[in-house]
Amino acid sequence: MSTNPSIPTSKKIDKSLPIVEKYKRYVSQSQAFKYFPIVIAKAKNSRIWDLDGNEYIDFLASAASYNIGHSNDAVVKAVKEHLDKFIHYCLYLYHEPVAELSELLVKITPGDYEKKVIIGLSGGDANDTALKAALAYTRRPRIASFTYSYHGTTALGIAVGGSFDPDLRSTIPFHNVYFLEYPDTYRCVNNIDDPVQCGEEYLSMIDTFFKKKYAGESFAAMIIEPVQGDGGVLVPPENFMRGVRRITQEYGMVLIDDEVQTGMGRTGKLFAIEHFNITPDVIVLGKALGGGMPVSAVVGRREIVESTPPQSFFATSAAHASSVAGAIAAVKYVLENKLHEVAAEKGRYLARRLGELKEKYEVVGDVRGLGLMLGVDVVRDKKSKQPDRTLALKIIWRAWEKGLIMMTYGKYGNVLRIAPPLTIPYEDMDRAVEIIDESIKDAVEGRVPDTVVNYMTAWK
Repeated sequence: MSTNPSIPTSKKIDKSLPIVEKYKRYVSQSQAFKYFPIVIAKAKNSRIWDLDGNEYIDFLASAASYNIGHSNDAVVKAVKEHLDKFIHYCLYLYHEPVAELSELLVKITPGDYEKKVIIGLSGGDANDTALKAALAYTRRPRIASFTYSYHGTTALGIAVGGSFDPDLRSTIPFHNVYFLEYPDTYRCVNNIDDPVQCGEEYLSMIDTFFKKKYAGESFAAMIIEPVQGDGGVLVPPENFMRGVRRITQEYGMVLIDDEVQTGMGRTGKLFAIEHFNITPDVIVLGKALGGGMPVSAVVGRREIVESTPPQSFFATSAAHASSVAGAIAAVKYVLENKLHEVAAEKGRYLARRLGELKEKYEVVGDVRGLGLMLGVDVVRDKKSKQPDRTLALKIIWRAWEKGLIMMTYGKYGNVLRIAPPLTIPYEDMDRAVEIIDESIKDAVEGRVPDTVVNYMTAWK
């Protein structure tokens, strides 16, 4: 049992607590949400262990980063072999791994136009790069983004991030960002139930915005997530996405497809945009691209990504040679094992199992997503669809105590985020669903104390 009576749990976490306290003392709280008082000590495939020896099924995969599982043998081997040669040298010299990864990405990303690649460190800096390239290419001042979007935490990323507090966005000097409504088919505007009609309604608002309020020709780019993750796993109707492509082509905007969270097989396709049968001008990759190593990529039309002079997107550690070696191994692992097809199959299975909880509990309003990018919408009741953030937090706290790692997110902070490694065994998925079932029951029946909500630093 924990020796710290202020933490509402009987779970053994004594070895983790000193590190947690040191973290709180020295590390800025602005860096990340912190849900549970544990310190990770080891991770392999879909399991993680903390310093106290507690074992967990990982339904978060480090924010959808470990699509190929934690400590994947192919990635570890590739990085170790490269470290024996050299760690990194800045891009003033050529790197063989950078050329190989770029060629690979050009071949597998959608679009039969001539492409070039810019390799960076993280999804956030890659989105920043894509936006700056679009601004430079078009010489236009405005950017269109979407409500409740998330595109990283660079200055430009915050400026276009619809999930950030407007007060924070106002501190960023770039104010030429305009937010459009992203489709929410569960809580569609005007209470529309039909997904196609819902898509048309949101498209109509966007058409009106560009035709009557602002000239579409003044916009450099539209940046969009093909499935909106941090908004609460919102899957737009296909007609909406096709309409978005039509609008960007009509006004000559660069369509930037942010696949940082959805890419590399997560949604049942190599890239989520493939679900909608459209081709963007630029694709942004991060998270799972490196198999755990810090690396990102902007893959786009040659004329767009080469619209600035050399060193415009230079960073000393960008295209880090050792990370890129890991990324090559990670991409090849996804392709060779057809993990996008695996994700589609496992996603259907997991969605069905979670759907059983929707039938069982009044507080499970919706189960949605694509592949192994799923969300469980926790509500007061099915009729009102009123979000219940507090109950969602209680559910994930109890799930953690029982050996399952999840988090909450979404525009109301009430969605259970489910994004396990694509390599997760079926038995782990089954046990995870059992834990969620037990945790919902405990939370609904009042066996999870209210004080757990105060302990967690959580989304929204």
